[in-house]
Amino acid sequence: MNNPELSFSRSMGSNSLSTLFLYYMLSPILCAFSGFHLTSYLLVGLYTWPRTSRTIVLTLGTLIFVYEFIFKSQAPQFDSSKAWTQGKWVLYTSLIPFVCGVVTFMAAVGFSD
Repeated sequence: MNNPELSFSRSMGSNSLSTLFLYYMLSPILCAFSGFHLTSYLLVGLYTWPRTSRTIVLTLGTLIFVYEFIFKSQAPQFDSSKAWTQGKWVLYTSLIPFVCGVVTFMAAVGFSD
């Protein structure tokens, strides 16, 4: 059942290219988007069920994405000799963009008044 012609690295391009895309493009954009919309939900005050369910799904989806693809996928690569830890990867690729999304919404609210 294992077809070497359809391996993951062949179907997705080079492994290093897809890793760079995941850590430096997809993760920051997703986390910033999530931070922006979570802050929007909390501060605007329109607590309807469709809006609440979208916010819950977006937040849980982001948490699962960060855990599975950022935190857990880097676990085998870290040992005591490397300067970067799993926490630093999560901080720089997920938490800082999330906070940037929150700050962007707060700045947009401040400029609109």
